[in-house]
Amino acid sequence: MEEFGVLSLGSRLKRLSDYLFQEVQAIYHDQHLPVSSTYFPILRSLQSSGAMSVMELAHSLQLSHPAISKQTSKMLKEGLLLKDMDKQDQRRFVLKLSPQAVQTMAQIEPILQEMQWLLEQACQQQSEHFMQAIEHLERQVHLERQVHRGSFATKVLERLEGYQLVPYDGAYQDAFYQLNMDWLQRYFSGQIEEADHRLLTRPEQVMSAGGEIWLAVSGRGNLLGSLVLEPPANKMIKLSKLAVATHYQQKGLGQALIDHSQQRANGLGVKKLCLETASCLQAARQLYEKNGFVLMPKNLPSEYRRADMYMEKQW
Repeated sequence: MEEFGVLSLGSRLKRLSDYLFQEVQAIYHDQHLPVSSTYFPILRSLQSSGAMSVMELAHSLQLSHPAISKQTSKMLKEGLLLKDMDKQDQRRFVLKLSPQAVQTMAQIEPILQEMQWLLEQACQQQSEHFMQAIEHLERQVHLERQVHRGSFATKVLERLEGYQLVPYDGAYQDAFYQLNMDWLQRYFSGQIEEADHRLLTRPEQVMSAGGEIWLAVSGRGNLLGSLVLEPPANKMIKLSKLAVATHYQQKGLGQALIDHSQQRANGLGVKKLCLETASCLQAARQLYEKNGFVLMPKNLPSEYRRADMYMEKQW
């Protein structure tokens, strides 16, 4: 359909809309919320205004009166809306949320916050060409599931449910490789080294040499993050391959992985951590500095051309 260009705009927007409605409905079903995803505009409008007539809802949402009337009739039957006489004009009726709907909207609020975050990330396309922006949005919220093996609904639910830190398991070999390779291709597509491939394809060698690999796994069994603690050397442990899935960023997982690295170091009697990073990764550097890592001169050449910064933390 993409090859038809702007002539397929209507069809592509409908495809995107249908997909998102379907995914939101899957989230509601998973969370045992008895509400249709198509009701959201009406529920949100009444939540904000308190009470509105069908005509006012149609005008506010820029939808037809018959369409609003049909939806609100269903919602009245399902106990989500109440119908009252307008106190200022007793010739007409207004609609308001029922206690059931008020409670449901309170339950939905955390879900809406996570959906908003994911959609805002997907919409960050720096392009003046509208169709390119649509293509980017399609890829982020729809087609990207082929890469991350998860739908939009799964990503939202994982952001709601949390994770567990577990030792490396060979069942996650492919996911461990893909998570880190996606990150490398996003930031350093032309600087992926043999050392990267070696560690990501043969992680068991790190552990057999005395190192550790920790994985953040969602309750649904998907990989959300990783951390490699290389074998202790010179009373110091090196951190590498600290990665967080794109859809799970800004949930504190990076901080949790750093905290875990220090706990493991303490358990091994080591009081010093080090890592290599790149100056272009400003958010990562801020995280490291926040955790007490300081910039140090590099005494040995790195296996990674992209690594132009060396940092240590001692306690």
